[in-house]
Amino acid sequence: MSFVELTDTTGETVLVNPIAVAYLRATADGGTELHFAGGAEPLRLPGAPSDVARTLENAAPTPPDPTLSLLA
Repeated sequence: MSFVELTDTTGETVLVNPIAVAYLRATADGGTELHFAGGAEPLRLPGAPSDVARTLENAAPTPPDPTLSLLA
């Protein structure tokens, strides 16, 4: 999952993943709001949006190795 930096209509910077399932917005207290598509309330997280995005990107699963499935 990777994120793209965009500017919304208020001029605020938001990080959006390419399929728009989630987007990150900075809060006044230095945290991050994680908004999910279709969700009513954002998840509030400590840390800057770039840090949260990096954590999510690093947590994305890697696809299985097709060679291993041939051996099974």
